[in-house]
Amino acid sequence: MYGSKNNLGLVESIQAEALGVPGKRIFRILADAEPPAAATLWLEKEQLYGLAMAIKRMVDAGEGAVGREVQGVMELDNNPSALERNTNETFEFKAGRIGLAIGPGPDYISLFFHDERDDSEEEEEEEESFAQGAGAEPKLQLSLTQETARKFMRESLEACASGRGTDALSRGALVATGKVDPNKNGHFHH
Repeated sequence: MYGSKNNLGLVESIQAEALGVPGKRIFRILADAEPPAAATLWLEKEQLYGLAMAIKRMVDAGEGAVGREVQGVMELDNNPSALERNTNETFEFKAGRIGLAIGPGPDYISLFFHDERDDSEEEEEEEESFAQGAGAEPKLQLSLTQETARKFMRESLEACASGRGTDALSRGALVATGKVDPNKNGHFHH
């Protein structure tokens, strides 16, 4: 089973925020587990958007895949202990790699966050361990209900779209949130 030594378990709330003015915004995820455990995860806009879209694909694939394997989606063992918090710490770090999986069981999604500082130190080691089938352990794990995951996904896309940037990522977030329909209003060139 894929996991982390620091598990916030099933979080009570999770939200995405964009701070600052468009073009100079910074992004973070705030996750609250049973007090005092919590996490503030700083990340790039591209990471937040990618995470939101991965959750969207996972939730959409899961809805149409009742009783069958969802291709390309990692599933955790159906072990309810993964939903239990094993730390009382408060975490704050800049996220490097981010992973997600369905589980434990079909009603939950688990997120895995690597610390960016650990990622840079482990790059060389990881190349060797990856060849042997091992990978670096994430710094933090947390789990969401499917409903919480949908809400977080919508908030994340809203945060990415809120700056109204002209880059492809901002345009993609505007389309994903339904604020712009390029097929109806001609905002984008095809």
